[in-house]
Amino acid sequence: MSAICGIVNFNGAPVETDALERMARAAGDPVSIALANDGAAGFSSSGPAHLLGDAGAVRPHLLLAADARLDNRRDLLLALGLGAEESGDERLLATAYRRWGERWHRHLCGGFAIAAYDQEAGRLLLLRDRSGERGLYWCNTSGGCLFASEPAMLLASGRVAGEPNRLRVLAYLLGARAEPTWSYFQDVHRVPEGHQVRLTAGGPATEIYWDWTSVTPEPRGGPDAAAELSHRLREAVDRRLAPRGDTGVLLSGGLDSSSVAALAADTLAERHRRLWAFTWTSQSGDGIDETSLSRTFIHSRPNVAEHPVEADALWPFSRYPEAYADRSDPETNALPDLLLATLEAARQQGVAVLLNGIGGDSVAGWLAPELSLLLHGRIGALWSRWRPVGLRHAGLLRELRLLARRPRWPDWLAPQALRQAKEAGLDHPPVSWRTFSSRDRFRRAALASPANAATLERFDRMSRRYGIRIEAPWHDPDLGSLVLALPDRALDAVPPGKRLIRSAMAETLPATLLQASLDKVRNRSHLRERGLLGPARQTVERLLTAPRLEEIGLVDGRRLLATYRDGASRHIVLPRLWEFLNAESWLRTSTTI
Repeated sequence: MSAICGIVNFNGAPVETDALERMARAAGDPVSIALANDGAAGFSSSGPAHLLGDAGAVRPHLLLAADARLDNRRDLLLALGLGAEESGDERLLATAYRRWGERWHRHLCGGFAIAAYDQEAGRLLLLRDRSGERGLYWCNTSGGCLFASEPAMLLASGRVAGEPNRLRVLAYLLGARAEPTWSYFQDVHRVPEGHQVRLTAGGPATEIYWDWTSVTPEPRGGPDAAAELSHRLREAVDRRLAPRGDTGVLLSGGLDSSSVAALAADTLAERHRRLWAFTWTSQSGDGIDETSLSRTFIHSRPNVAEHPVEADALWPFSRYPEAYADRSDPETNALPDLLLATLEAARQQGVAVLLNGIGGDSVAGWLAPELSLLLHGRIGALWSRWRPVGLRHAGLLRELRLLARRPRWPDWLAPQALRQAKEAGLDHPPVSWRTFSSRDRFRRAALASPANAATLERFDRMSRRYGIRIEAPWHDPDLGSLVLALPDRALDAVPPGKRLIRSAMAETLPATLLQASLDKVRNRSHLRERGLLGPARQTVERLLTAPRLEEIGLVDGRRLLATYRDGASRHIVLPRLWEFLNAESWLRTSTTI
């Protein structure tokens, strides 16, 4: 998959091409390099990323590198007066920079990480898309300014020490909200989604050009909302289909992934192509089995080929360390071993793009229906919603309190870590009660959740690592913007919820899926518990013994190990254990202390 990187020496020193090549090769082959006229700046890329140097530059002394999917390419060509046959994306972006300068981000739509060095102006621009589909990082060193698609590429330069950012690791351990510019490495900075960073000899300047709090969509009426959502989701899926090779979908049987799969299958059928559906199955009866509703969909589409992945033996740390060896970031998916096996199966089938349904809850799900009813004082409607599905929905207020209260920290944190956390404000609740004061604030907070961008960035890194582009169409900003424009978008009088999505898919999905409850039969938590307390226990105890997290002053190792053993004897998974294990694994393989 694509990756970009570069070095800019604002002091005029020549760029070391060896360092550039090491950075690019850290993300894969093949590697391309372009140098500025004065030799003080150089960009490099791996894979099919777009790279433009002076030989083809529209503007003299311009370097440009982009890992991009431009969703408004046709509009850009018309606005810039270019012909499609003569304009690759790199030329298109260079022309956009020449026309609009630093305001070019107002005209770009899609998923992208772009770097542009203007030698005449003496500036480097780092631009990231609205949702954060492509990662971008930078750092200043004594040898110049470096940027790359991910921190591991910066480390490969030999100029970055690889010291962990203790506050960022601590925020992860606590589940606290971190500063969006923090990376997991000291002195390595993250370009947040919807931001542009301007770097010059005088230092950095950051501009926020887009976020969910500032979105002011034109109000829409309710009657055409379902049709418009269907149209926009179809476009989002279509933009992400594989141009070469097969397309696959990780199909859980839920409404979100089934909607993505159905629209992809219909479009591919028109092109006489198939869609691979990867499902997670279990033979034991107590593992993951998401095939019942999935096969309802699969049997409705003749061009869909199922590939089941057996989940029982793929509990957490069953494939340690290969499923956890990400140098850039300790965060993982819920079941990295199982996802790795799925990606391997997809690659064997020639799949180039793997779609999924993650993000549908942010657009039209989660607690929004109950919250809307509560905020409007519609207690009768709230009771009508809860009564048919039992008391498990009565946890709404408890969940809201969990979101808005100060976090409860584990007792195995080191005292100095507690002090650091308080000084950095990590003890503040993830969201404020003000967020719950209106449906609009709540919905915007859900769309702007840092977890959404973290998920997309993780998919970006995994795409390069495994050679399959992982795409989440529900995270397309056009979908969230549409829902923000609807007057009563979150209201559902009775289960089964997500009324808008069900209406949008009424002519596309089988009736069985449309009428099914949102509560799919799944035992993901059981699979995790079974692994951490059973087969993976030896690996867990090894990671808990003399942890490097203790070396950097964040945990009390003895207390942590004793607490784990006590919980394991009662078959209880220690709170925040998953985050500790991921962080410890990452520290042991990716950092220097």
